[in-house]
Amino acid sequence: MDGLTVISESIGYLYKLSNKTPILLDDVQKEFRADLQSFIIGETLTMQNGQIVIGNNLYNKWLEKIGTKGFDYEIDFKK
Repeated sequence: MDGLTVISESIGYLYKLSNKTPILLDDVQKEFRADLQSFIIGETLTMQNGQIVIGNNLYNKWLEKIGTKGFDYEIDFKK
């Protein structure tokens, strides 16, 4: 698989995940978690079965941030 395909599929997965309820932090691929965790610092989150749940509105705001400003961390797309 070429690099652009991996990047496209990885980011596509993030957008598909926005339709899931609830969205768990562990659902987000490891390479994107640092950026998401940085974005959600200070927000009120809930726990479900011992896992952090991210609200759909907050998750969609993060996706909007990615689309307009990009990631705050360098993402390693090597698989």
